[in-house]
Amino acid sequence: MKKIDYANKYLNDIHTIISCPFCSTSVNIKNNSIICSNNHTFNISKKGTVILYKTSKLKKSKIYNSNLFINRRKFINCGFYDNLHSEISKIINQNNIETILDMGSGEGTHDFKIINHLVNKNIKLIGIDLSKDAIDLSNDFLNDTYIGIVGDLNQLPFKDNTIDLILNILSPANEKEMARVLKKNGMIIKVTPKHEYLYELRKALNIKDYENELIIEHNIEEKYDVLMKKEIMNCYPLDKEQLQYLVNMTPLTNHVADIPNIKSITIALNIYVLRIKDES
Repeated sequence: MKKIDYANKYLNDIHTIISCPFCSTSVNIKNNSIICSNNHTFNISKKGTVILYKTSKLKKSKIYNSNLFINRRKFINCGFYDNLHSEISKIINQNNIETILDMGSGEGTHDFKIINHLVNKNIKLIGIDLSKDAIDLSNDFLNDTYIGIVGDLNQLPFKDNTIDLILNILSPANEKEMARVLKKNGMIIKVTPKHEYLYELRKALNIKDYENELIIEHNIEEKYDVLMKKEIMNCYPLDKEQLQYLVNMTPLTNHVADIPNIKSITIALNIYVLRIKDES
């Protein structure tokens, strides 16, 4: 099947949970387009990409461009996040999950790796990101289980209470929108950096530390019930090619002219499984 055909099929399967970003009404899929009840129309490109956003004239980011996302994919494909993918897929496999939304999905490589570990091949995983460059790349993985959508994390193009699980991997996310689209008792898997994450690179370039872990955890515990917390920390050898991928994929190093001589890199992450607190 062509990518546009895969996209049409996938969007037909999930159209009942999509809402128009302009007017929040229901949509249907027709003639390679998503059309809402008020005739707002969003075309599906030949690459299978759909922009569910209030304007098709998206600003090009000087940092979050195709070069960054291509290098991110190459770095992830080196295996540095394999433990992360394994742990996330275990959580999904242990729960009754049908629909997953990855908020800030980038070029989709994390999602693709996670999908490969899933037992239930009928799960629908939707990636959403505001970068069209990223979503165009993510549609290399377009199939019956996965699609990437260009959309605004602050105004998700989905109906209330329609998502079983939200993934949020090293990316900011709108907490109100999370709460709105999640089903009752839906879950969030949130991945945050530990103090040691990419320590060698940050030390070599004198880049400031990530936000204090205790502050992050306090903020999480204020807003969510923490069902589980898992820590991942490994130090990996790094060759010159992998180092090049790392420098090119990291927004913090976009201004760096000289690549530092780093022989290893630490991947240190916290995985939280969360449920939104019942305020009643």
